[in-house]
Amino acid sequence: MKINLFGALFVLVTFVSCELGTKLTKETKETVVTGTTTILVDETIFPIVEDVVAVFENEYKNAKINLISKPEGEIVRLLKEDKYKIAILARNLSRSELHYYSTKNIIPRVTGFGEDAVVFIAHKSNDEEAVTVDAFASKLKGASSPWNNTIVFENPESSTLSFLKTKLDIDTLDSKAVFSMKDSKELIRFIAANKNAVGIVGVNWLLQPSLDIEKEVQNVKILGIHTKGIIDGKPWVKPNQSNIADHSYPWTRKLYLLNFQGANGLGMGFASYIAGENGQRILLKSGLSPIKFPSREINVKGSIE
Repeated sequence: MKINLFGALFVLVTFVSCELGTKLTKETKETVVTGTTTILVDETIFPIVEDVVAVFENEYKNAKINLISKPEGEIVRLLKEDKYKIAILARNLSRSELHYYSTKNIIPRVTGFGEDAVVFIAHKSNDEEAVTVDAFASKLKGASSPWNNTIVFENPESSTLSFLKTKLDIDTLDSKAVFSMKDSKELIRFIAANKNAVGIVGVNWLLQPSLDIEKEVQNVKILGIHTKGIIDGKPWVKPNQSNIADHSYPWTRKLYLLNFQGANGLGMGFASYIAGENGQRILLKSGLSPIKFPSREINVKGSIE
């Protein structure tokens, strides 16, 4: 019995040691191109991040990035609670947020990698072709407005909502004029089924819709924003890649990766990738605007006389 007991204890200790050894190996395995990490992603720009991660993981077989889609407000809260170390947002940190981290001696590494647009969408049969910003702002405030459409946002904590409140200098919205959904997919489905509503969404969801909402995206249209002058023969402008890049479409926002790891881990590797040549090409093909346009190689065949 003593021999059997000793043998059992030996096996148990060996097993536990192996398990601890495996865990330590996994923990120390992370580099800029290997290991596993999790990134919080603003759900309004989730499709493009998902695309870049897919290519990154295909190129670096020992890297695994888990993406969690959340509204902006929740992401900022989770970062402050130190529950996650990496996030991708459609804005940089504010002065007060940066001050909060500086008081804790935390300096996040911030990498800008592109720009997208906040757009108005409506059912294809909606009579509106463009939005007058003043009339829209009056509707949000509950003031008299010629705007008759119901206004719909993705989520009370959405980055598109915070973007508009900042852009239009509005603190409180009229609860009778504004409705919110669960997320971008639910908003698109709602607009595709309701002729008298206008939604505000990140353009990425229309350029790269997931398979489960492709049908609904076909049933909505992007509205223009009225301008003071004439652009391309019309008194309004709709977003495209070039006018997002040169900001002639007025409602654009920069995209950032925020890294709180404090070490050269997988977050740093992915930041370099998405802001580098390959990542920027993926953004370019998606219809968004990369922070720097990738170079093009020109092959010359034959001789030039």
